[in-house]
Amino acid sequence: MANTPWNFAASAETATGANTGLEDVDANIALTQAGIDRAREAEMAATPIEGQKYFTVKNVDKNNYVLQGMNGIGLVQINGDAEDLPSDNQSIGFSTTITNYVMRLMMSITKEMLETDRYGVIGKHGPQLMASSRKTIERILADGPNRGFGTDDLSFLCEDGLGPFSAGRTQPKEGLAAWSNLETSGALTTDMIATARLNFKQYLNSNGDLDPQIMAKVICSSDLEDTMRILSGTTLDVNTSLNDINPVSGTAYEVWNWLDADTALFEGDAENGMEFHARVNPSIITFADGSNPDIIRSRVRMALGTGCTRNARFRGLIVS
Repeated sequence: MANTPWNFAASAETATGANTGLEDVDANIALTQAGIDRAREAEMAATPIEGQKYFTVKNVDKNNYVLQGMNGIGLVQINGDAEDLPSDNQSIGFSTTITNYVMRLMMSITKEMLETDRYGVIGKHGPQLMASSRKTIERILADGPNRGFGTDDLSFLCEDGLGPFSAGRTQPKEGLAAWSNLETSGALTTDMIATARLNFKQYLNSNGDLDPQIMAKVICSSDLEDTMRILSGTTLDVNTSLNDINPVSGTAYEVWNWLDADTALFEGDAENGMEFHARVNPSIITFADGSNPDIIRSRVRMALGTGCTRNARFRGLIVS
């Protein structure tokens, strides 16, 4: 089934869209008047996009990218050489469509402002627009898990028509019991991590067969970082005064700073079904549109999309 578009207004701050986007002398007199020693401009730290490591990233050339799932075959049977060979075949699974959307933002400047800009601040339109596009991508990627729980206001749907994390996921083969990639809401504790690790080992694939995974790491919000430091950094159980061994000591973890405060993910080693598609990577052009030869515009444009096939690699937790 096709997934629905994400709610972009909820995944990216668009307050700048309400502004005129035009920088002229009257609006920026503080930058053009004499006596200013330095013009300071706040910039985003030049760090890599965090969220991309948690998605399968693909460059695509279509607006709508259809992915068709195929179910595997069953187990090999006891069968003598003189007997008729048993056979099995793949069957059609779920399908999903990942749509990418064009996104744009513009800044404008008058020629007079360019002529009187003493400090080169206006010349940074390009880096500002690229920083804006990078922040937007960070928010869109984190929006998947941040709004990936429950049934309402989801960022995107997976191939089974559910959000990224659910306790009642339908298997594509009829007659199979539902599977889950959602941990029961609760505190992030030793027991919670151990349970998630066990759930990965008991994972059932699309055939309903046991297909154990190894839990690679915990991915937590910055608010939960200190908790993970304590839980993974000691060999003794932090929940008791006895000398009990901590069963999750040394568990690897990463901080995804764009996650909501109460969100934690557990990552296994299955194929990653969460996909980030880029049809057009962020690019900038500078132009005059002909309506006014004394206004120069810079525009950033990109076409991106997120979606999910079978989200077996990640288990989600709302920390309460």
